Amino acid sequence: MLDLEEDMATVFYGPDFATTFTRQRPLVADVDVTVIFGVVDTEALDGRAMAATRKVQMPVTQDVRANDVLVAKEAIPALSIAVGARFRVLDNPLRVNDGMEMEALLGSVSP
Repeated sequence: MLDLEEDMATVFYGPDFATTFTRQRPLVADVDVTVIFGVVDTEALDGRAMAATRKVQMPVTQDVRANDVLVAKEAIPALSIAVGARFRVLDNPLRVNDGMEMEALLGSVSP
């Protein structure tokens, strides 16, 4: 029998692709979340320029909401992300693909 949640955790969100961040939320204990961190290009200035936007993709089982802060527990050298880098979740994550995953856009947080 297929176990989609187990497959997602071990295959797609294992250490080969995913990174662990600490999710911080006011008045709630910090929790580790596993995400795939990425950068996407979006149009800016009415299509006159392209801007890089950070995003994360994660299983829907992760408790991540708008205004949460994600703190990198490990470096992602290919994306110039250092340990301790902080990012704010800009809006509630949206379900994508088959509904088992969700994506959220990120903004930077001052130290």
